Amino acid sequence: MSETPALDWDAAWRERRTPWELWGPTPALEALVASGALRDLGLPEGARAAVPGCGRGHDLRVLARQGLEVTGFDIVPEAVAEARHLLALNGDRGTVLCRDVLGLLPEYAGTFELVYDYTCFCALRPHLRPAYAKVVQGLLRPGGWLLALMFPMAETHAGRGRPPYLVTPAVAETVFTPLVLEDSAVPDVPGDPRAGAQRWYVWRKNCSP
Repeated sequence: MSETPALDWDAAWRERRTPWELWGPTPALEALVASGALRDLGLPEGARAAVPGCGRGHDLRVLARQGLEVTGFDIVPEAVAEARHLLALNGDRGTVLCRDVLGLLPEYAGTFELVYDYTCFCALRPHLRPAYAKVVQGLLRPGGWLLALMFPMAETHAGRGRPPYLVTPAVAETVFTPLVLEDSAVPDVPGDPRAGAQRWYVWRKNCSP
């Protein structure tokens, strides 16, 4: 059987065929911030945070409001324009760049104390996941954190030959090695439409080279 053609990202955004889009901040991220779990990572004041595949930048704004210096990356010019507009509209500070996330190295090597992933990993075709994991590892400074809300971890929320691609626990727990998996938890957010299909994972990059 032939492989399904790659998604035309520009057309998908233009035609609003974006089932991963929540049209607002991710409830689980807002809950995590409210709980103090992000603060507990001990990020330095003004820490730099990268958001690959940031889309319209809803979560970018949530992180910016925590005092982080945020940089979002997305491959779709329309998404980048909307993210910039929404940042300005809401009075939030951040940078959004039109870039292929798989091509961020070596330019941004060792730049960020935090990388936040939600729906970028699952948007990539599965054979690209190891390459993406290497990019994420390269973006982090020693001692930096990867905070990822893995989705979809249930067949009912996965696309059929299209994003979002199913993420299994085995993949989620191992793909970012040699980053150290520090924590994992199921978000508990009342009314979350994706309850039961997502899970937090927190990794850390070793401080030694």
